[in-house]
Amino acid sequence: MKRPKPGETEDDLLRQQEDFISRQQTASATVVKRGDKRKTTTEKGRGDTKKVTVEKDVVQLPGLSMTSTMFEPSIHPQKKKSRFKEQTATTGGSHQRVTFDLEDDEDPEEAMDRRDTHVTSVLSKIMEREANPSPRFLPKTTNQGFPTAPHRGTTPRQQPASQGDTKANKKQSLFAQQFESSSPSSFGVNTPSLLTPSMGPDTRSKQDPQGISEADSVEESVESNQPSSSLTDDRIGIHQENLSKLSEMSEADILEEQKKLKAMLDPSLLSFMQSRNIPKPVASSHASKLEQKNVSVASEPMDIGPPAVNQENCGSQGSADGKVVSFTDPVADMKVSDRMEESSGESLKAPVTIKEDWVHMDKTEPEKLEWMKDLPKPSAKSKEGSQARFDFNGHLIARDADISVRTGLHHHGDEQEVPGYSLEELFTLSRSAVTQQQVLALQTLARIIYNCRLKQLGGELLEPLLPQLLKSGILFLLRWSLDSVNEGVIASTMEALAALLIQPGDEGTLDRVFSWHRGMEVPPMLPISSDDDTEDVTEEGEEIQEKDRSDPHIAEKDAIKGLLRMTLLPRLRYILEVVRPPAPVVLNTLAILIRICRHSQEASHQVMRCPRLLQTIFTEFLPMSSWKQQDDVISDVYGYPVVSAMKLIHVLCLSGRNTTASLLSGGKLMSVIMRYITIEPADMQLNIAEAYHLSTVSLHTWRICVSYGLACDEYRELYPLLMQQLQLFQRLSVHPLASTEEESDVAVHRLQMTRACALFGLLEGVVNVAGTATELQAKLKMSNDKTETASSDAQPVPPCISWSHVSGLQSPVELCVFRWLVELTSITRTLNPEVMDMVSCLMNLLASFYDKYTQQACYRPVDCLQTIEKLVDTSLVPFMTSATFYSVMVNLKFQSSLRYEDNKKSIYPSSLPDFGCDPSDADSNYPSVRIESTCGLAIGLLRLVHILLKIHKGVAVKFCPIVENTYVTTYLKAICKNSIKPSSRLCFNFARFEHQALYYLLRLYHSVAQQAESCHQFSNVYHSAALTVFARLLPGDEYYVQELMSSILFNTDFIAEGRIGDPIAVDLAERLQMTSSKDSQIPSLLQAGPTRGELLENAYKHLPSIRNLYMVFFGSGQDAILKSKSKCIHQPHEIDTYIQPAFTGPLLPVDWMFLPLLHLHTEAQKAELHGKSVKALPSHILSALVDTLRWIFMVETWRPKCLKMVPQTAKIARIFCVFLIGSDLFLEDTVRQYLNPLLRLYTKPEYLKLLDFDAPVPGVTSFYDLFMELLTQYEAVSFGDALFAHYILLPLQQRFDLGIRKGLWGEHAAVLRSLSLPISQLILPIDNFLYPQETNPDLLSIYMSSLISGVIKQTWSPIMYLVALHHLNVFLFSQTGSDQIEAVRTRLRLLRLVMACKDQVLLHHMTCYQGVDLSSPLGFSLYPSIPSDRSSILQAAQKR
Repeated sequence: MKRPKPGETEDDLLRQQEDFISRQQTASATVVKRGDKRKTTTEKGRGDTKKVTVEKDVVQLPGLSMTSTMFEPSIHPQKKKSRFKEQTATTGGSHQRVTFDLEDDEDPEEAMDRRDTHVTSVLSKIMEREANPSPRFLPKTTNQGFPTAPHRGTTPRQQPASQGDTKANKKQSLFAQQFESSSPSSFGVNTPSLLTPSMGPDTRSKQDPQGISEADSVEESVESNQPSSSLTDDRIGIHQENLSKLSEMSEADILEEQKKLKAMLDPSLLSFMQSRNIPKPVASSHASKLEQKNVSVASEPMDIGPPAVNQENCGSQGSADGKVVSFTDPVADMKVSDRMEESSGESLKAPVTIKEDWVHMDKTEPEKLEWMKDLPKPSAKSKEGSQARFDFNGHLIARDADISVRTGLHHHGDEQEVPGYSLEELFTLSRSAVTQQQVLALQTLARIIYNCRLKQLGGELLEPLLPQLLKSGILFLLRWSLDSVNEGVIASTMEALAALLIQPGDEGTLDRVFSWHRGMEVPPMLPISSDDDTEDVTEEGEEIQEKDRSDPHIAEKDAIKGLLRMTLLPRLRYILEVVRPPAPVVLNTLAILIRICRHSQEASHQVMRCPRLLQTIFTEFLPMSSWKQQDDVISDVYGYPVVSAMKLIHVLCLSGRNTTASLLSGGKLMSVIMRYITIEPADMQLNIAEAYHLSTVSLHTWRICVSYGLACDEYRELYPLLMQQLQLFQRLSVHPLASTEEESDVAVHRLQMTRACALFGLLEGVVNVAGTATELQAKLKMSNDKTETASSDAQPVPPCISWSHVSGLQSPVELCVFRWLVELTSITRTLNPEVMDMVSCLMNLLASFYDKYTQQACYRPVDCLQTIEKLVDTSLVPFMTSATFYSVMVNLKFQSSLRYEDNKKSIYPSSLPDFGCDPSDADSNYPSVRIESTCGLAIGLLRLVHILLKIHKGVAVKFCPIVENTYVTTYLKAICKNSIKPSSRLCFNFARFEHQALYYLLRLYHSVAQQAESCHQFSNVYHSAALTVFARLLPGDEYYVQELMSSILFNTDFIAEGRIGDPIAVDLAERLQMTSSKDSQIPSLLQAGPTRGELLENAYKHLPSIRNLYMVFFGSGQDAILKSKSKCIHQPHEIDTYIQPAFTGPLLPVDWMFLPLLHLHTEAQKAELHGKSVKALPSHILSALVDTLRWIFMVETWRPKCLKMVPQTAKIARIFCVFLIGSDLFLEDTVRQYLNPLLRLYTKPEYLKLLDFDAPVPGVTSFYDLFMELLTQYEAVSFGDALFAHYILLPLQQRFDLGIRKGLWGEHAAVLRSLSLPISQLILPIDNFLYPQETNPDLLSIYMSSLISGVIKQTWSPIMYLVALHHLNVFLFSQTGSDQIEAVRTRLRLLRLVMACKDQVLLHHMTCYQGVDLSSPLGFSLYPSIPSDRSSILQAAQKR
């Protein structure tokens, strides 16, 4: 047959079938019907029969007369046979069959008939029971809808029956027990007359001693729905017949028949029958009674014995001879009794008390009740610690904590007795298919992370938690969970993700400092990249591109970037737009977006480009239309203004001018801002705190737009409203409210001050924009006039507002300043942070106004100077001489970031940096931004004074008491004593606010010192403070660097020592020291060249050239300086972004004054790589090098405390660069004049003890390589120069690294020939080279070989000769030498070399060396002859 084709009908198929049948072809497929596996072979053979009709069930046996009996069909369905049991019976049990040994011609049937006993000898007659239909009764009608249901709680407990009662021994179900205790009428059934009530066990045993009573028969007949008379007669007859046959048989016959029956039966059936005889203990009390009576259980009869037979009954009633038919052996009985005893003991130890009304608990199963037992006590905590476990609130739990199991903290893990969940178990639960488990695990992880960030875990961990979580892949776990469709899982995931990414106190701290001077500038929250990261470079040395890196690698380096790579933003947009979750999820989502925007400008651009994300936020959470009154408990924020949404726009605007212009281009942003700031917070139909925060953040966002020179038209439109609000804020008082005021009023008062700060900041931005309008218009006009320069850069467009739009702000602002400063003068209590921030913003506004006012065409100098004098006399000077200002300075001293050392181990991961602010523990925050910090107020006050003194220098004298004040000078001295190195952690970025305060304080002293000579006595304090803060300035402060160098650092007014005869005093002190020296011979280096006083005087005269050198050197990055200047002096048209450069630590290293030397050394190395040898330096480079040495010498002499942060080893390493720059540069007189005093300075005892060449040197990859390069240079160009030799000897002191000395004696042994410095001319103590004793065998062997071979001799290398001689003599002849085998062998070998030495002078020195003697020409003293102890040592070595 062919396959049917399209279009063929059923007739075509039938015709093909007829053709196939007519051809009688063989089918390609055969249908086979497989039989049922459960059917037997016989049944499979009859599988074709559809229906089998059974007329009679007759057992026909040959030789047995049978009477046909009619049978009724059985009402019970036939049980299915087990296939496994059938196979076992046919295969496994074949070896148990009875076999016969047949002869050759014997017939098997005849042999079986002859040898086998016919079954008729056992079964005499088989009769079928009568199957007459039993009577049926209808239920009795009741008034209820259904018959009354019995309750199992009211069921009487089944009493233990007598041992001969078969019915009682049988286990009854609960229904049977209820049925027996109830009457038929209770079920609506009429009691039939033929059914007699059943007798109890006691009555039954008395009436029927055989254990078979009439009632029992009747009862069984009722159960089997058969008449009772026939059944009773049959059972009694069978029972009597069995007893009669057993009485006629002897015990041997009974055992023989028993063996035959066992042989005929299947062993599995036999074991089953024997197992049925094992009693099941009903209760422990019943089992104990059976055990006490030693009752053994007989087997249940198989139609050949009485219904229930035990040993007692059989012994007294069964037969007189005590014959018992049993299939149970004594061994099995013993095992059964043991099991009964064990089960009885275990039931006594049950963890719960079993009640009577419990279902199916009449049999105790101890193994199933193990889980209900009390948990064991947890194991003791090991020394290495134990696995951290947490409760559902995210707190650590001790292993031995007394916690109830009902709290849900105990589970079936590896340590089920220990409460709490480990991180591994929580990770497993978070991937569970059960939603409740997944939500619980994610919520617990969120709380753990949140408590960890707040340092409230309730215990200590050996390893930081957050890095371990990130390493374990929690980012991928949360990102996977965020894709769930369940809103509960999404909510818990957002909670955990927000807790992981966000430090709780960071945003609050950034909001507070936003109102400070330059508070808008924030660093990107980028991880600090390590320089030694080799994973980012391929084998060929090429850098791996971002797109080629895997997600785990990116997430390991930068968590935020990894999440952006995993398409987090589209998922967040979907959640906000489609899922529309409740308020907490929305707030967490917005907080995560804010953290992403804080990461970098690139992350902010991705948020901007995410489709429909910002559109959804503006539509749903920044609505323009009206909204209903917000409830106290917020559950849904859709359709309501959300502060976090406006904060997100605020952070996006900080990322750059272009981003802000994009947000403003549609006009929706300014419409939203104007909508929220034009309404009073009390009328916003929001929570009062939310309303104030929304208005404040809206003002902050507008201020950022204005700071770029954008969104200025709205200022003209809202000018009346802004002036009205400014007049309202004049009524605010800086005095704290009375204690009788309500808390709500106090809170609103503080919120009003915060809103006032935002308004003052907005007005300051407007003033700065209006102040640049004239300048920009002039530049634009000049560019338009120069038509020939068409290719010139495009000039920025002047703003739409001018100075006339802000001139009206002067009067109300000055009025506020007068009033509030007067109020602050009289305050004796601690100032609130809101008060300090508000006053600071107001003074910054006034300072910016005066700063821009002097550049306008409408500037009136006379009126301005008079106003300044009035302001200084009536407000500023009184306030700065009051106790309030002194408290401000004291607070700066104690909250100084320059004295802050973070000794705590960082718990935050490097891939997820934060500012480390803790809202619950203010003392752990960075000092400059703590709640009680007065840094913002100090900046505003000192900046205002600086601007005023720049305009009116005549009032500078009035501030002389302020700069001379004890509180101020004490603060400056405290920061100068600091030797703590700055950190590269992100939180140290807040130190820039204290740097600003110090900068304006130094500028104040500079202005005052020019007018008042009395201030010069504190010049060293202010100059030291300037040097200290100069080395701490951060990225973004390049303008301050240039200003400090040009006006303060190299200013002669700050270095008064050069004018008051200090150089002469230095010379006098040095000569007095030389005169009092006990040494008879002074080294020539101490006498050569100019004196220190002359050098200091010369350096002081060259301060202008020194200033030019460093300004040129540090002024190479003009772009960074211009960007920093535009932000410091507020030039809006020059500002592109308020994101600072990536924070990597201070802008300059602590050894910044040595940097020109390093730069010259680097340039010299580059020239040598190109094949150019540096023989002579140009004059300007030589003068730059000399000026660097002059400045170093000046600072080391007059400001030594400012260089405490520079390691002494780093100083020496920088001086080494002078010898490596040129071949003969160190021979120049001007260079040697300063290298010599620096050497004398660095070789003083207090400096020598600070040397540590074993520690890493900042800026030097390998000090060993640098020193080897220096040795090569010395060997090539030194010619034994004493100054060069002294610098060479510094690292060769005995307490430093052994490798440095091996490098000299091994790789550069030729240097020893030219190291001819006499011992008498050595500035360094000779003992530094001789002690401690040398014990290295290799170096001692090198010493010996160098002496014997003549590499060093006393004549041309006296110092090295003495070093080798001393260490060898002590090692060979000392009585306290090491007894180690290697040392003994080395000593023996060296002694043999000494005895074999042919140089008698060297031999005499080796054997007769006594000790160092600087008065001797040799530098050491000798014994007249070899001491006896040394002679004996030599003889002993010769014998061995």
